[in-house]
Amino acid sequence: MDTEPAVTAAPPAAAGRQPLPEPLGPGFLARPEETLAEIRETCPVARIRTPAGRPAWLVTRAEDVRAGFLDPRLSLSGGRVPDPDVRRRALDVTLVNYDPPDHTRIRRLATPALTPARMTAHRERIEQAAGELLDAADAARGRGPVELMDAFARPFAFRSLCEVFAVREEERAALYEPVALLADKTGRTARAVEESVARIDGFVRGEMARREAAPGEDVVSRVLAAWHEQGGASEDEVASLLAMLLLAGFDSTVQAIGMSVVALLGHPDVQESLRSEPGRIPRAVDELLRWDTPGPFSTKRVALEDVRFGDTVIPAGSGVLLSVAAANHDPRCHADPATLDPDRGTAGRHLSFGLGPHYCPGSALARLELTVTLTAVLGRWHRLEPAVPLHELAWGGGYLHRRLAALPVLPHGPA
Repeated sequence: MDTEPAVTAAPPAAAGRQPLPEPLGPGFLARPEETLAEIRETCPVARIRTPAGRPAWLVTRAEDVRAGFLDPRLSLSGGRVPDPDVRRRALDVTLVNYDPPDHTRIRRLATPALTPARMTAHRERIEQAAGELLDAADAARGRGPVELMDAFARPFAFRSLCEVFAVREEERAALYEPVALLADKTGRTARAVEESVARIDGFVRGEMARREAAPGEDVVSRVLAAWHEQGGASEDEVASLLAMLLLAGFDSTVQAIGMSVVALLGHPDVQESLRSEPGRIPRAVDELLRWDTPGPFSTKRVALEDVRFGDTVIPAGSGVLLSVAAANHDPRCHADPATLDPDRGTAGRHLSFGLGPHYCPGSALARLELTVTLTAVLGRWHRLEPAVPLHELAWGGGYLHRRLAALPVLPHGPA
């Protein structure tokens, strides 16, 4: 979710004092690595102003970012705990509003449902979805390009979620609209957003009731089973957990698919090597996640106490941005980081899924979807080229979550 917790307001700049730099504007979205590399190598812990006008400390070196993820003094909630007696809809309060131990007691309900083994059990149906969508894209394009985001990435990510959540076929079309709207609220009215939240809330609670009566092997059933076994959460918290898993698992995966394909379009030698040796694709997925990520920063944190990174002390009350993208390209952690190397030994140390208590619970599903996507796309077409120059691709969203608006590609023949 693109949110910023409240921070202690900075005093107005004194007369003659330099204003805070604002490096995260519109140009940042297309090429974040250039901006972040300069900051990382010249001022690794930098005080900036965000596009929202708020001051924040930017942490960019891999060692410091990893330490920040594990430091309980850097809080997602800003030290506030949601009142458990207040009735809430799903998504009104999510895991990003909690710190341990409250975060831990809620998150652990999802752990049994989202293991790699559980996700692998859905692989055949997810592969089937990929094949059907590529069939449709081929049939519709004639000799022209394929707009990969609308023709494949968005419907594929949604169908994959429907498989693991066991969403009934007759409900999928109605569910897609609020999921897509909440994933990208650009240009949407407040009323449309509220209506979408209400629809997601109604859907999740209806699914909870249905699985109570007839449990299965899906994510909802397993979360409910863990809840009944372990307790420790309210019904509202469980509903919000399920809604967050559904929503967070959509747009981040859509964008990761797009960014992975962009990387391969820009590196035709890597594209061809993976096409000829598809068994290397699962390992290459981590390198692609290191190479580019929808979230250049983790969710903004608040320092509950003074926190030191190297020679810099971040004062209590400050907003802190841990730069995942800068850490993923830190040469102190990844040798020759500007080279896309599908066999990189350190690729698994990327931070695109976070680290520590807030590590992405859906990482196994995301890796599976990316592996299936690349295997299907590279296996379908013997060459894939950009239909427009890569530097002309339009990027939207915001500095916390970048979005590729469209990705037109030119496929060439069956592989």
